[in-house]
Amino acid sequence: MTAGRGDRAAPPAPEGHWEVRFADAAAAKGWESLAQQAHENTYRAWITMRTAPRPATETPRHHRLKGGLAHGTHRGRTCEQWQIEVTSGG
Repeated sequence: MTAGRGDRAAPPAPEGHWEVRFADAAAAKGWESLAQQAHENTYRAWITMRTAPRPATETPRHHRLKGGLAHGTHRGRTCEQWQIEVTSGG
């Protein structure tokens, strides 16, 4: 069975960690493709998403999105949106 909207990206999060879920089936497919291309970096990004999705200080590889992508809505609540660059080319 392939992952889709709302499915977890990995096992359940332990106490105090965020749960990473896919926005849609395309995100799930893209995640699998990314993991095949850059396994170690994808794993590090997944750990970051679970433990510190909003860093105290932005880095060139983990930064807030700008413009219309700076905020998203989840269950009627407006949230900041961040990007973690897993590879320099993608």
